[in-house]
Amino acid sequence: MQKISAYIQQLSDKKFILLMSLLAVITAWRILYIQHGWINVDSLLYFESARLFAIGEFKQGVAVFNWPLYSLLISAVHRITGLSIHTSAQVLDIVFFAISTFSFSYLIKLAGGNKLTIACGVFLLLSTPYIVGDVLPMLLRDQGFWAAFLTSLVFFVQYYRTQKISDALLWQLSTIVAMLFRIEGITFLIGLPFILWLRHDLGFKQKLSQFLLINSLSILAALCILAMLLFSPAVTLSDFGRIKEVISLASDVSNAFNVKAAMMGNVLGGYFEDYGLIALIAGLISILLLKLASIISWPVIALYALNRNALNHTQQTSLALPLQADTRIIFYTVSAISIINASASMARVFVLSNRYIVTIGFIALIFAAFCLTSLINKLRTNTFNRPWHKWLTIGLIVIFSASYIKNTLPKKAGYTFEQDAVTYVKQKNITNDRIFFVTDKTVFYAGAHFNGRHSDHWKLTLDAIKDGSIYHYDYLMLYAEADENSAQQQKLIREQLSQYRLEKEFYGVNQKKKIMLYVKQ
Repeated sequence: MQKISAYIQQLSDKKFILLMSLLAVITAWRILYIQHGWINVDSLLYFESARLFAIGEFKQGVAVFNWPLYSLLISAVHRITGLSIHTSAQVLDIVFFAISTFSFSYLIKLAGGNKLTIACGVFLLLSTPYIVGDVLPMLLRDQGFWAAFLTSLVFFVQYYRTQKISDALLWQLSTIVAMLFRIEGITFLIGLPFILWLRHDLGFKQKLSQFLLINSLSILAALCILAMLLFSPAVTLSDFGRIKEVISLASDVSNAFNVKAAMMGNVLGGYFEDYGLIALIAGLISILLLKLASIISWPVIALYALNRNALNHTQQTSLALPLQADTRIIFYTVSAISIINASASMARVFVLSNRYIVTIGFIALIFAAFCLTSLINKLRTNTFNRPWHKWLTIGLIVIFSASYIKNTLPKKAGYTFEQDAVTYVKQKNITNDRIFFVTDKTVFYAGAHFNGRHSDHWKLTLDAIKDGSIYHYDYLMLYAEADENSAQQQKLIREQLSQYRLEKEFYGVNQKKKIMLYVKQ
């Protein structure tokens, strides 16, 4: 241990960050390995789009998914390496997570952290049940967004301190790349530079010149788009992908709010009918707060509560490093913009996936790294003010360690139930044209032709029964969930599909879902 400690002390900060990034690569590879090829349903769109790009069908690829950077990268790796589309996405996943970890670690360094703080940050990151345990292995464009977003923050912090032109340009380029992965990146591109106007150490002309410099590429791109719209009648906003959604956001939110507020008023009824809008807003705020607590996680919140003084940039002791004031205001602004993004998503479509607020999760982990560093130093010197603080610190470290181990352990039985069903059928040498696949993922696992996304599997089954197409198949792979409709669904299957017999069932985790294989008699 002493030799390892001495070796780490001799490393420069950048080499140590590279070492932490290597650890992230190993962890990401392990997590992808234990997935056994499992994918998220959203990945199917990216994969099909990438397949079309790879064979030169660019219009068709964009038609499948109209924000194509991630699919283009998968296609490029596929063509360069000869790997399958799926494996190419896994390679990109590992590369993106390595970049994310490097930039995340470098942000901790820029915020005033040392090697221990960086190690704490990476330890907390790798132990996150959502970011690493759930989203990382899903093969989504979010990983590319994380990598570009965190890298952009590195350049922004450096520009904030040094005003180098290279940092200004690299900030814009990396943020634009982030935007091309997820459209939410545009709010950071537009909003974050405004904090330059809050600097008290600069005059008006300096603030203006810095603001124009850090927005130079954005201004140029906006002027080009405007010129194309004005002077080329054939060009419309729809030609710029999801930019149209950003421009129409205000009207979309207003319309959605009016409809939902009226519905809420009807639900309340009586004397509270006029309070529908207030109830709606209060409900959405509550959902947002619960989502924020979920993405940050309760153990991390406990770290803050246990050692919040570690975040005080005016206080530096042998046990706690100061969190730099400039990075603090940048991180707070990033969090505020993330909340605006989340609120806009909720107000527009009334859905809020945790993936939309992962950016706050990264910022929270940076703050938590400073708290954990201070607590570990107190453990080393046994200088806790209260004895129970020591045991709570040890307990939190055990929780984070257990979470990391859980992230890397093999999945529970039933995790790959859809793959298991396809494997079983393939062992019988049954061709795809004889099988009725009802879920999108079984179509992919079987190597069948992509036929679009279908979220309502039961409706797809009903439609096939009504038009008679289901009876053309010798094997039916039907999907069911353990809910209140399962008995009714089973009854309909017995009545309408009496010529088929149930051969085998494949259960998901905790038997909440299943694939039922029916064979024509």
